Amino acid sequence: MRRLVGYSKFARYFLALGLAFMLLGPAICWGEVLKVSQPNQSLYPDPDFASPPVGSVPVGAEVNVERQAGDWYKVEYQGKTGWLNRQAFPAPAAASKFSLGGLLTGAPVKQTSSDEVALAGKGFTPEVESGYRAKHPEMDFAQVDKIESFKVDPAALQAFIKEGDLKP
Repeated sequence: MRRLVGYSKFARYFLALGLAFMLLGPAICWGEVLKVSQPNQSLYPDPDFASPPVGSVPVGAEVNVERQAGDWYKVEYQGKTGWLNRQAFPAPAAASKFSLGGLLTGAPVKQTSSDEVALAGKGFTPEVESGYRAKHPEMDFAQVDKIESFKVDPAALQAFIKEGDLKP
C-alpha cells in the first residue's frame, strides 16, 4: 500500500474519517421512511398511549423511523422525535396467497392479523362495517359516524388517567 507522503498525521486522520463517513454514513443516517395511512395519529414522548402527546401526524405524512420497540416506532417528523404505534401504518401485504388450511380443505382461508383482532375487540373492523352497511341500507349510521368523529382533548385524557389512578 502506498503511503500518503507529504500529508501530516492530522490530514491523514481526516481523510480516513471522511472515507469512513462516506462508506458508513448512509447506513447509519438513513433510516426507514414510512407513510402514515390512518387519521388522528399522535406523536408520544414514550411508547405508551397514556403519555401526553407531543404533536399530531396527519395522513400521508412521511416519517423517518429511528428504531422499533414492539408495536411502537420511534420516529422523527418535522423536527419532533417521538413514538407512533404501528396502527398508523399500512399492514404489509401477505407473503403468499397459499395457506395450509386452504391446501387441506380446498377452500380459501382468510388469515386474521393481530390488528384485526384488536380492532374487533374494540368494535367493527372497516371490512365488517362496510359489509354491515351493505346488508342493511335502511339503517341510519349518522349517529355512529358522529360518535366516531368525536375528539378527546389530550389534557382531559391525562387528567382522567391521573384522577382515576389508571395504570398504563
